[in-house]
Amino acid sequence: AEQRAFPPDRFLVAKFLPYQRWDVVAFQYPEDPSTMYVMRLVGLPGETIHIEDGAVWANGTKLEPPADLRGNEYLSEFPDWRPEMWGTKDRPAVLGDDEYFVLGDFSAQSSDSRLWKQGAPGHNPFAVPESHLRGVVTHIYWPPQRWRILR
Repeated sequence: AEQRAFPPDRFLVAKFLPYQRWDVVAFQYPEDPSTMYVMRLVGLPGETIHIEDGAVWANGTKLEPPADLRGNEYLSEFPDWRPEMWGTKDRPAVLGDDEYFVLGDFSAQSSDSRLWKQGAPGHNPFAVPESHLRGVVTHIYWPPQRWRILR
């Protein structure tokens, strides 16, 4: 499948919505809180997350993504990549009671929870602490051809 690069999207973030699995969320990057990231929230506080056969598993149960995400495959290994990834069957991500696990939709090109080396102080390296979450992305409004409602 061909991957196309898009110019940066502009989007609306709702700070008042509760966080739900499969939401696209804006958050401060745990290694450098001055940088904002936007990714898909897949792991919730207290869960054990791993990726297997292109799917996300929580506490040993395969998660069923919403219909618009069914074509996405999440990778638990990369050829020619260092072996120490988080969220693999052999190295699951065990989330604390205020930690979330995030994945990029373009799995092969995303620097997400699977690959981070250092977390926020006092947190797991793969985790986005709740204090770093800034809101749920509800709309992409620019560029116009990418306009859509997410939630």
